[in-house]
Amino acid sequence: VQIDGRFEGNVNSGGKLILGATAQVDAEIVVGELEIHGTFRGKAQVKKRLIIRGGGSVEAKIVTGSLAIEPGATFRGNCEMPAQATLGGRGKDSEIKPPPAKLVGASLDDEEPGPS
Repeated sequence: VQIDGRFEGNVNSGGKLILGATAQVDAEIVVGELEIHGTFRGKAQVKKRLIIRGGGSVEAKIVTGSLAIEPGATFRGNCEMPAQATLGGRGKDSEIKPPPAKLVGASLDDEEPGPS
C-alpha cells in the first residue's frame, strides 16, 4: 500500500506501507514494513524493517525490528528495537537467551594460582 498526499488516522496491516515523497501523514501505524519518503508524525510499530529515505522527515515514537536512515533524511523522536521475538507476537515475556558461557583457561578450584 502507498500513501501520497495528506492522511490522518490509523493504519494496521501485516504488509508493507510506503509513504511517498508527497505524503504528509499524521497517524498511528502498525505494519510489517514501512518505507518513508515524505513526512510522518505520530507513532509506528513496525515488525520487520523501517527505512527513512533521503528527503524523508519523521517526528515519531517508533518500535521496530530494524531501522535504516539514509543521508538527507531527518528523524526526531525515539526508537525502541526490542528482540524480534517480542515484535513477532509471542508476548512481552518472550526472551532470547544467549548460549551458556564456556570456561576457558581458568579453574573452578578455590586455590589461587601461585608462581611456578
